[in-house]
Amino acid sequence: MTQEQLAEAMGVSVSAVYKWESNQSTPEINLILEMADLFHTSTDVLLGYEWRNASAASALDRIATLTEAKEYDEAVTEAEKALKSYPNNFDIVYRSALLYLELGKNEDHLEANRRAIELLDHACALIAQNQDEAISEVSIRTQMAKTHLLLHDPDTALRILKKYNVCGINNVLIGMVLSDCLHDADSAEKYLSKAFSTFAEDINYIMIGYANVFFQRKNYDAAIDCVRWLRTVLRGIQPEGTLTWFDKYDCILLEMIAELYCFKGEFEKARQFLSDAASHAVSYDHATPGEAAGMEFFTMLGIERQPTYNEYGKTAVECLRQRIQKESDGVPQLRQLWCKTLKEVLPNEAV
Repeated sequence: MTQEQLAEAMGVSVSAVYKWESNQSTPEINLILEMADLFHTSTDVLLGYEWRNASAASALDRIATLTEAKEYDEAVTEAEKALKSYPNNFDIVYRSALLYLELGKNEDHLEANRRAIELLDHACALIAQNQDEAISEVSIRTQMAKTHLLLHDPDTALRILKKYNVCGINNVLIGMVLSDCLHDADSAEKYLSKAFSTFAEDINYIMIGYANVFFQRKNYDAAIDCVRWLRTVLRGIQPEGTLTWFDKYDCILLEMIAELYCFKGEFEKARQFLSDAASHAVSYDHATPGEAAGMEFFTMLGIERQPTYNEYGKTAVECLRQRIQKESDGVPQLRQLWCKTLKEVLPNEAV
């Protein structure tokens, strides 16, 4: 806001705002309260006050220790005492909310869940104090939505989840609420399909990422296991012996395993995986139109349109060729094995 805009909103002169900013004067208490409402924050934030009281830290430790020991009665007593002393300390408020969430989950205590929602909502108002990057208003609101589900209030839960569905982070929960609680299959399908599509892409990045981690640590067996596990997951419900859109990307995964065996010095195993990759690629490319079926379930969700599976080339053999050309500098034996393999699988194919 400009000084003029703030002055108009607060009903004061521009010169008064200028004096606040230049530390020539301080707003009266009633104006500080109004500004806290205006900026949706706490007076602590406006005053630049940070909680550094050792007793608050001690209270946090006691609440956490008692909760971990499942001594809930003592933990609740400690939490409520701390909340009276430090009602606007984010860590106290949020830690107490987690206690009530734990209590409500384990004992089906409806009042505990209601208290948790109240505290979580207050924590959102104090979010500017938060120093934990794993906690955000979105994560807190999602916890509130889940708690509303425990209170058998799916409508409120759905409203919160939709409002704070940043980058589709709540698509899974929204789809579950719509399908399981509200029995709205059509609406649920829209969110679940997006969630499943994201899952298919994410699990690919996760496992390839892990494979790279293990590769850099020279733990080649673990890297191979990652790629093999990924193949199993992505194949999903593909009927054995059928040709689907996944076979094109599967060629790349087989080639990755071959690379890793090269690093292990096991060139015969590497050649076997390259041979499987080449055979898959040739079968896929030579299939007649319509022969390469889409897995009905995945096709319905639109997973085959994910760019991950087509980024290397138009045909499966081209995908392999480009991948091997790209990696051959780091794995010199790879191109030699590929030339030999391709001649065996498809003698007339240009290497």
